[in-house]
Amino acid sequence: MEFLWLIGIFFVGAVIWGVITEQKKTKAEEINTTKYIDAIETERQQMIKGEGRASLPIIDASTEGYRPVGKENLCAVQYGATRMEMKSTGRYRTNGASISIPIVKGVRYRVGSGTIRGEKTWQATDTGRLLVTDKAIVFEGDAKNERITWGQVADVELLKDGFSIAKRSGPPRTYAVDEPSPKFAAVIELMLARTE
Repeated sequence: MEFLWLIGIFFVGAVIWGVITEQKKTKAEEINTTKYIDAIETERQQMIKGEGRASLPIIDASTEGYRPVGKENLCAVQYGATRMEMKSTGRYRTNGASISIPIVKGVRYRVGSGTIRGEKTWQATDTGRLLVTDKAIVFEGDAKNERITWGQVADVELLKDGFSIAKRSGPPRTYAVDEPSPKFAAVIELMLARTE
């Protein structure tokens, strides 16, 4: 009987320790998120010059190895971007029921219904960098480049580990980054406010 009490006490202690550890992780994430939001706001305030007008930074495109289209200006660069897409894993899940009725020897009649669904997960499809210009958001990847003009952008969601760009038509683009740049996020916010 004492053995069961020891197991019970150990189990309760493990649960309490797990809850405390999870609370510490959540608190640390909240602090990091708050710091990131504050850093974005600080960068944004530095770009706003009197009467609510923004003065976007202009980066020399040639030093970044970017060839601008037309007379566009490069405003911000985010290195270490990974394009993420929801893709099939190649595995399938099935469910359903069927019955088999013998007709004659060696012949059976099978009846049933079911579904087959492919599993999908977020997968990295390309790595590169994101650039914000006064005309578009550009992804320069190892395999493929993509340009989304500000007229095509419906919304941009700033995540703590990346960006999600909702287009007016077509699927949204999601980019994961290791260390998101507050300056890059502030420029995106100001450009989005400018195009609305």
